[in-house]
Amino acid sequence: MKFAYIIIPLLFILIILKQLRYMKELVISTRKRYIEITIVLLSVAVFVWIIYFYADTWIHYVTGVLGILMFISIWIKEGISSKGFISMYKCKEVILWNEIKKVMIINSKDIKVKLSGDFMEQTFHFKKSDYNKVITILQENLPKQAQLQVR
Repeated sequence: MKFAYIIIPLLFILIILKQLRYMKELVISTRKRYIEITIVLLSVAVFVWIIYFYADTWIHYVTGVLGILMFISIWIKEGISSKGFISMYKCKEVILWNEIKKVMIINSKDIKVKLSGDFMEQTFHFKKSDYNKVITILQENLPKQAQLQVR
């Protein structure tokens, strides 16, 4: 048995467990739009097709299934936690409250929260019913120097 047959699935499992820990910390999760759900389902279907037609050994199937679970867990984990915003981008997974310089809240079909700071600008979408919770959490946790704009 090759070393990679053990280490690659183990790394995938560790990443999935990390994502599950982030999901457990969420206070408010983001709203998943229909276009996002459709794209994720199509991506999973493509992954399943690739696994079905190109997998030769059991390790290919295990790695493929773990890859699909990792992909889905990274997508689901977005939202607000007690530490800050949890993003799906690997460059900055957790945006801490003190790193946020400007927050713009746009109230339309859903609540759009745009964050700016020393990180890549990111946008989070929340359900309209979560508006009061989002505003309360932002007012309690944002640093004094951060700008909060509500439109």
